[in-house]
Amino acid sequence: MVLCWCACGRSVFAQPASTPTFNKDIAPIIWSRCSGCHRPGAVGPFSLLTYDDVKRRTTIVARVTAARQMPPWKPTPGKGDFASARRLTDAELALVQQWIANGAPEGRQSDLPTPPKWATGWQLGTPDLVVTMPTAYSVRAESDSRDAFRTFVLPIPLDRPRYVRGIEFRPDNPRVVHHVNIGVDRTRSSRLLDARDGEPGYNGGMVQDARYPEGQMLGWTPGESPHLVSDGMQWRLEPGSDLVVQMHLQPTGKPEPLKVSVGFFLTDDPPTRRPIGLRLGSETIDIAPGESSHVISDRYVLPVDVELFAIQPHAHNLARHMEAMATRPDGTAIPLIEIADWDFRWQDVYRYAHPLALQKGTTISMRYSYDNSAGNPRNPSHPPGHVVWGQNTSDEMGDLWLQLVARRDADVESLQQDVRRKASVEDLAAYTKLLALDPDNPLRHDAVAGLSYDAGRLNDAITHYEQSLALNPKSASTHYNLGIALAASGRREDARVQFEQAVSIDPDYAQAHNNLGAILFVLGQKGEALAHYRRAVALRPDNADAHANLATLLSADGDVREAADEFVRALKIDPDAPVALAGLAWIRATASDPALRRGDEAVTFAERATDRTGGRDLSALDALAAAYAEVGRFDDAVAVAMRASVQARAAGNINVATRFEARADLYRRHLAYRVSSSVK
Repeated sequence: MVLCWCACGRSVFAQPASTPTFNKDIAPIIWSRCSGCHRPGAVGPFSLLTYDDVKRRTTIVARVTAARQMPPWKPTPGKGDFASARRLTDAELALVQQWIANGAPEGRQSDLPTPPKWATGWQLGTPDLVVTMPTAYSVRAESDSRDAFRTFVLPIPLDRPRYVRGIEFRPDNPRVVHHVNIGVDRTRSSRLLDARDGEPGYNGGMVQDARYPEGQMLGWTPGESPHLVSDGMQWRLEPGSDLVVQMHLQPTGKPEPLKVSVGFFLTDDPPTRRPIGLRLGSETIDIAPGESSHVISDRYVLPVDVELFAIQPHAHNLARHMEAMATRPDGTAIPLIEIADWDFRWQDVYRYAHPLALQKGTTISMRYSYDNSAGNPRNPSHPPGHVVWGQNTSDEMGDLWLQLVARRDADVESLQQDVRRKASVEDLAAYTKLLALDPDNPLRHDAVAGLSYDAGRLNDAITHYEQSLALNPKSASTHYNLGIALAASGRREDARVQFEQAVSIDPDYAQAHNNLGAILFVLGQKGEALAHYRRAVALRPDNADAHANLATLLSADGDVREAADEFVRALKIDPDAPVALAGLAWIRATASDPALRRGDEAVTFAERATDRTGGRDLSALDALAAAYAEVGRFDDAVAVAMRASVQARAAGNINVATRFEARADLYRRHLAYRVSSSVK
């Protein structure tokens, strides 16, 4: 039986001059630290609300509190200042132990404070949207192995993009739920797996297409209180998305029904800060039987100034000791977290009471130790066996997740790219190893292919996508991804064939229509491209890229009025979309129809496009120069046009460079650039 204690707030209790009693001294501690879990309908296996509740269990209360097993709070005090710490203070622990040693007296009824009122519904208030499993899943009486993983897919009914400022997870039978990971899937991959299983959900974990929103740590553990995101860090949720809930279940010895609901707290306000998730650790763990001190370590040097908001250690049963440290460039060491006695049953996301400022050049390091000997009481294997990295709890993991926010907006992209570079190298090594153990698994080939693509190894990506299709030729997503890799390799005709295969298998595959349109446009087949772009925006009117691509084609074809409308639609969906910003800026600066020209707006959009692309995108620079000319800033227009010319020549694009030089000559004569439009 699991005993779960949790805190609902901080409390400090002075040592009483007289013998402590329940009503005067202990009840406030119990209500603050324990009753949040131990009350009717909560996750605890019994109630701890009244004197009689606690009196009947003084023996176990004394034992688990003295051992610091309860409340379940694993971080070492002083190694990280965390919000909502559930740990009993030394004074509270001493008071509870003294009360029990004195026979647990009840005390005078008049000393009993008014009990707290526990929320019976949603803890964060009334959600803006609730998704619920339509049918309960029956948790087996016993698991076939030590692991009982089940993943449930809940469609999210949205008709337009929204931003999520918090979610609250509610299982109706929390005692069968060990912990939960939550992702979002926009690809239908998870939905297809669910449809193939006769019961709600499917066995196993989340597929690669189900991902955490960037920089967010979504999950649930017993005793964890729901919370809203930090100010300005809400995340975008697209229509057509599925919530993917991976649950580690714990059978009770009898069949148990389980149904979960998730409440969404939404806003229309876009984020003002972009959190980024950094993972340190190892995905090539290999621990020999009997090895009692296996160590993994990792480090990362911050390329920019950041703030650290939260930290999440993760491992399985063999981990024993965890520590993480930040070492500033001047050598100052800051402990981020330490867990001296890791317990897989009690893992959490630890949020700092105040964001921790870390400057560029700071080294973040982690070190975990594992015990695969018979002397480890949490070793699930007797005798100990060979353990490697993997998703099952019979395998082992070693991750340290950190939620970072760049101090300056200009540093966000470089931080994100650097973090992704680190992650892709590690993921590729891990999944290549898994594929070697399961070479006939098309999903493994897809995973290695995607990671190879991210690492710039296009030939390897193409090879693995082709091997996946040999095993599973009806996968529309694999045809689509192969098309992406072929297009990146310059094999446009081959890419077209793959995109056509994808839409043939799944005629409603919006992204495949969008990319097929892009290939056809490049190949000069504008009519067919236009049809696929229109199909893409009809299927997914929330897709900013599809609107921007359609607008680009219309603009090139001279239909600048409809093009402007489509660029506007794209920017309503994604205000920072560079293609849409540059495209609309170009029209507002250069259209022959004065009703379409808006010089100040053109400058604003072109400057944002240039900023978002780091000044490296020639289309954005072209639009910026034209916009400056439109508002009479001809010297600036010349400077930008010549800057673009230099970049084009450096890339070997002599014709493009010559075009920019001609534009610069026009601006030197104090003339704005004009583009004629067709009448449509």
